Amino acid sequence: MVVIGLIGLLATVLTVGSTRLLLDRKESPHDVFWSAVGEARKYALQHETEVFLSFDNQGRMFKTSTALGTKECPLPGGGMEFELEFLGMAKGARSIMIAGTLLETDTIEGVKFFVDGTCTPFRAQLVLPGKHPVVFEIDPWTCAPMLQEEGNS
Repeated sequence: MVVIGLIGLLATVLTVGSTRLLLDRKESPHDVFWSAVGEARKYALQHETEVFLSFDNQGRMFKTSTALGTKECPLPGGGMEFELEFLGMAKGARSIMIAGTLLETDTIEGVKFFVDGTCTPFRAQLVLPGKHPVVFEIDPWTCAPMLQEEGNS
């Protein structure tokens, strides 16, 4: 009985400790982007209204618009530095080389989420200071990241 009690106590301590570690972890720009996409999609589904999501790089905030109005959502944490651009899905998108970094220039203002849980086809370009931009494609049916083939990642 004592051994079982000690195992239970140890499991409780480990669970509480790991939960604290996860809560203390800073959100990455990638996490913030996917959280905003998820919330916009969820709002569109729950309230049966179209939601338009955009990002203001100067104001450092996401903006969501519905038929009822616009809401601004500043980034959490204050010290998070990144730029985010929404990109169209056109083949042969234009790009420009700046300081050895290839940036896509065919940007769109934002993306629309529909009442059925889908969204307009788009890609997103995340630029972190001192790093190469990351472009990822979003599946318009699930609003989740598109799966990449083995050789294309």
